Amino acid sequence: MFWDSEDCKNQAAPETEAPDTQQTDPATPDQQNTETEQQEQSFTQSQLDSEADKRVAKALAKAKADYQSQLDKVRESAKSEGEKYAKMTAQQKADAEFQAKQDALDKRQADLDRRELKANIGDSLHEKGLPAELADTLVVIGDAEKIHAVLDTVSDTIQKQVAEGIREKLQQNPPKAGASNLSGADDPFKDKLNKYK
Repeated sequence: MFWDSEDCKNQAAPETEAPDTQQTDPATPDQQNTETEQQEQSFTQSQLDSEADKRVAKALAKAKADYQSQLDKVRESAKSEGEKYAKMTAQQKADAEFQAKQDALDKRQADLDRRELKANIGDSLHEKGLPAELADTLVVIGDAEKIHAVLDTVSDTIQKQVAEGIREKLQQNPPKAGASNLSGADDPFKDKLNKYK
């Protein structure tokens, strides 16, 4: 396939025939858009205040609707609980009240036990030289014996790591092979002794 000179002329011709319309328009579309955007973005203080008020009102309406839906759920729950309570006999009411008090006491006791356990763990951590911040993490285990076993393991591991680090730091380089020769001109003591002879 070889191109003839006539084929080349036909292909080159459309490029030169295109009219140049961009040079006749003094303002390009980008410049026109920028000017209109600048004109549209000019607001007075009252317009800004009005827009802010609209947004605040919209946010308040949404918050009020959310609050109202939550309030309705609580009312329905209380109403159903009240109806359920009204249908109970005197013995069932007494049992329900007793159970509610028992649940509150159990919750309070669990909270006190957790605080006491945390205090004991804090003391154990202090005795072992470990940071007190670990107490919150260890309380999750819940059993004092298991926690003390974990503390012992952690303490032993840390002590071993510290001891290993100290050993590495204290290691000295072994002397180089061969004995030192202090006889002759290199002996600094010989010069001192010769001075006193």
